Amino acid sequence: MTLGLIPTLSNISPSMPHAQKLIWFKNCFRPHFKEMIFEPINRLVYSQDALIGFIFMACVIDYLSGFWRGKSTKKEVKPSYTGFIKRYFPKDKYDEEGLYDSLRNGLVHMFTIKNKKYALVHNHSELHLKKKSGQLILNAGDFFKDLKIATEQYFNDIEITTELLDKLVERFTRDGFLDVGQLSIDLD
Repeated sequence: MTLGLIPTLSNISPSMPHAQKLIWFKNCFRPHFKEMIFEPINRLVYSQDALIGFIFMACVIDYLSGFWRGKSTKKEVKPSYTGFIKRYFPKDKYDEEGLYDSLRNGLVHMFTIKNKKYALVHNHSELHLKKKSGQLILNAGDFFKDLKIATEQYFNDIEITTELLDKLVERFTRDGFLDVGQLSIDLD
C-alpha cells in the first residue's frame, strides 16, 4: 500500500510506516467498526432484543481490550478486560471486576448474571446505575452510550499514540475483524 492508494480493511501490515497505518485506521478500521459493531447494537438496545445487545456489548469490550493489549490475551483476559474498562469507561460509574465477572463471564459464557450483581433493563434511562434489591441496574441505551464514549476515547488515543496503533495493527493482522465476504456457490 502506498499513500496514494485507497486503503482497504485487509491491506495492512505491522511493517508499514506509521503514516500508512494511521490512514488505514482512520479510513478503514474505524468506519468498519462503526458499521459492523455500533449500528447493530444501536438497533438492539432499544428493542425487545436488548438482552442480545448487552451480550454483544460485553463481547465488544472483550474485543476492544484485545486490540488495546495488542498481544494475545490468552491467560490475560481479565487484566485486559478490566484494564480497558478502568482506562476508558467513565470514572466511578462501573465496577470493572463486576462487569468482567457478571457480564463477560456470566452473561456471555453462561447466559446468566453471575452473583446477581446486575439487573438489566432497556428504555428506562431513569433507572440506570440505581440499586434495587442489592443489584445495580444497567439500562441498555445508557450502557451503550458509555461504551461509545469509551470507544471514541480509545480510538482518539490510537490516532495520537503510535504504540496503541501498533498494538491494534498487530492484533488485527493476527486475529482479523468481522467482515462480510463474497460467497460464490456453484449449484451445478
